Amino acid sequence: MVDKVIFDTDGLVIQREMYFSARLSKDFGVAPEKVLQFFKHEFKQCLIGKADAKEELKKYAASWNWTGTIEQLLEYWFKSESTIDQRIIQTVQSLSAAGIHCYLDTNNERYRTEYLRQTLGLGKVFDAIFSSSLLGCAKPAVEFWQAIHKQLGEPDKATVMVWDDEKESVKSARGFGFQAELYLGFGAFQKVMQSRLGFA
Repeated sequence: MVDKVIFDTDGLVIQREMYFSARLSKDFGVAPEKVLQFFKHEFKQCLIGKADAKEELKKYAASWNWTGTIEQLLEYWFKSESTIDQRIIQTVQSLSAAGIHCYLDTNNERYRTEYLRQTLGLGKVFDAIFSSSLLGCAKPAVEFWQAIHKQLGEPDKATVMVWDDEKESVKSARGFGFQAELYLGFGAFQKVMQSRLGFA
């Protein structure tokens, strides 16, 4: 029986209205490719904890027409992707009240991970937050699920359910042995949770 549910962050718990790169491009008149260079290169190392986003962003601030501090740039970025789906939070609270442990997983660098935990308060909602920057590997690599499984105390894999909006992440979680479901919207999510766990 499932007694642990792991929720993906972006696209599930956090609903993006606009990607940071698109917003920055629009607000500051920066060519999209200039913003995406960071995400195609340095950011990949930040995601797995091998580079520091504050240091790496210093290389880009001027070309992005950013005149504030790097800390202000991070705040601008994080605020642009911080809309929490309260329906998911209510579901998590119901599951937790019934004794089912709920966790958040995310491909994120360490500063946004801390923003999720502290500023958005998700550290108080979920039993733990599993971030690629702290695990040293990112989805959809199977090592990501192996690291989480170890941190959970290596329970029976069949007792762990994963929700993610990326097909490759769902595929790798299933390949590892977890019960994984593709998030296709709250309505479909409700139906699966009701049929599998008795919660909507």
